[in-house]
Amino acid sequence: ASDADVLIRSSDNVDFFLHKKNLECATGGFPPAETPSDLNDVVRLSETANILEMLFTCIYPCPFPSLEELDFDTFMLLVEAAEKYQFFGMICACRLHMKYDLHIKRIQLLQFAIKHDVQDLIEELRTILVNVSLSDLVEILPPHIYMPWVIAQSAAE
Repeated sequence: ASDADVLIRSSDNVDFFLHKKNLECATGGFPPAETPSDLNDVVRLSETANILEMLFTCIYPCPFPSLEELDFDTFMLLVEAAEKYQFFGMICACRLHMKYDLHIKRIQLLQFAIKHDVQDLIEELRTILVNVSLSDLVEILPPHIYMPWVIAQSAAE
């Protein structure tokens, strides 16, 4: 946009000219308030242009990208970036989409849910993974989650 006031560059050197106010309204403080409103100062991010383009759609009045068309790895890169930069609309859309894929890549979804403390997703996965051996999960589950899983699995037997 010709009136953009923030320049963000992807890891693969694609530039995004954005509006700082839109970013501030749609995210949890991204970019930081001290980010200069000067297109000569580039904000470099570690994500690729593909991921950033999908993220930045949620700061403007336009449809979100179709998450169904993404392969699992790309989807996880998107949701991790959304969490990292607190793009709340995209976080919500991604978490809803995850509920449709609970039976695919369950362990990776569990790791994500634990990392970001998504309790409802952890609970849904617990019921799906009830027949998975606890010895297979001991390295993944932190103690505060492991104990309830032991209790739930014992009750299911």
